[in-house]
Amino acid sequence: MLLSKLETIRDQLSRREMKLSDALLLILRFLRGNVAEEKLVWLNRELLGYRPDDLESAGAESYSNILNFFRPRHFEPFRQTLEIPRYRFMSGVWGHIDRMGKLVAVMAPELAQRQIFCNIGIQQIEIQLEETENANNALFSLSFDEHTGAEFFCESSELFRVYDHVRFKLIEFIDRSIEELQLNY
Repeated sequence: MLLSKLETIRDQLSRREMKLSDALLLILRFLRGNVAEEKLVWLNRELLGYRPDDLESAGAESYSNILNFFRPRHFEPFRQTLEIPRYRFMSGVWGHIDRMGKLVAVMAPELAQRQIFCNIGIQQIEIQLEETENANNALFSLSFDEHTGAEFFCESSELFRVYDHVRFKLIEFIDRSIEELQLNY
């Protein structure tokens, strides 16, 4: 029965017949108790977003950083490492929208980075894309710099790229889970 559920979700994801947030939630539900909880952390972070304490050392220039978080086990905390997902770094520009509705880049030394880590969950990405009239050509603001008043803008194609990357990774995760649980025998 579990095999059938996982295969159905995988097939619907492959054909883009299921929202990614729904698939993440269902896979979490179906695999909880069947696989180690630490294997499910990635699903949770992709669904709901990465927490600030997950991303303490995240920076555009530090792709190889490791995230650390704590989870109780047998009444003692243990340290688990989660690699920062490179696919969540989005390219964009720091700037503001002028009175004519045009994006004007801000060239300040402290805003030299042209990539930012997208910590929002798939649920929020879906909402952003659904609420935008022309999602294919939209600009999204992902961050704000209080000192300069600039916002970090990225094109909607960056959100679509992250969304598709997570979809592909989830399909791979489902296949690995089926194999590890030996459900196809």
